[in-house]
Amino acid sequence: MSRRVVVGAVLLAAALVLPLALAGTRYASYVEHVVVQMMLMGLYAMAWDFLNGYVGMFSFGHAAFFGTGAYAAAILVVRGGVTSAPVVLLAALAASVVVGTIVGFLAARVGSVAIFLVTFACAEALYLLVLTDPRGVTNGDNGLPGVVPAPILGVDVTRQLPFYYVVLVVVVLAYVALVAITRSQFGQVLLGIRENEVRVRFAGYHVEQYKTAAVAVSAFFAGLAGALNAFQERIASPETLGWAVSGDAVLYATLGGTGTLLGPILGAGIVIIAREVLSDVFRSWLIFIGATYIVLVFFLPNGLYPVLFPERRRRP
Repeated sequence: MSRRVVVGAVLLAAALVLPLALAGTRYASYVEHVVVQMMLMGLYAMAWDFLNGYVGMFSFGHAAFFGTGAYAAAILVVRGGVTSAPVVLLAALAASVVVGTIVGFLAARVGSVAIFLVTFACAEALYLLVLTDPRGVTNGDNGLPGVVPAPILGVDVTRQLPFYYVVLVVVVLAYVALVAITRSQFGQVLLGIRENEVRVRFAGYHVEQYKTAAVAVSAFFAGLAGALNAFQERIASPETLGWAVSGDAVLYATLGGTGTLLGPILGAGIVIIAREVLSDVFRSWLIFIGATYIVLVFFLPNGLYPVLFPERRRRP
């Protein structure tokens, strides 16, 4: 059994027992909230890593999918009065996939450098649309508060502890699904596109269709993270569509290690823990994060994951 599997099993076991170990303490709710944020941002960064690490498409507009999931959930709950969490999640995922398909259609037909600009432009367009909505559906820069879903299969997700375990299950299933996708024939074609797009095209594959589908898959998981984040924070705000959120996905995945799927979760955990610790001590805590990131880019360009698990290279 590899060290990666052992460490993964230990971390999963720790995540399962952590709330039980903290039960009754004054830190329980706070720690659970932080760990949920780590898991959701890790899921979001995994979605980005699938596209960049396995297809070679560098997106700087993943907030478009994350924010679409959040706003679709919020609009259904707040404006539509829909409280069924499964229905809300399915609608949010559908909306994210539609946006992902449109963005993917555009991004698949431009060069590698232009993908950055296309995805960024699409995210900014959605951000401005939400911010300046003339009909008031999105409530402008105030966002949409009151995103409170009904129980999921009898589980009250408005309480922190049950929601913690719901998110944990979702993230584990999402990881398993993404691993299965990357190892499928579809995933192997995507890897081929990343390594040599011309050869894959010459072999008879419709590269643009595969790229579009890959963006849609990535949008699905990013939208899932966004919708669950709206449940967690009880609000969908314009910031979820902003460039900073797109940058977060890049930061988490690059810090942890791209092309690994687990690396982005590691990166998200490190940054969020650092934020919680340093923000109480230093007002300009982002300077330390930025400095650390620069050092890692120069000395560990492949991220932390290959250092921790050298036996695996660019595979989940």
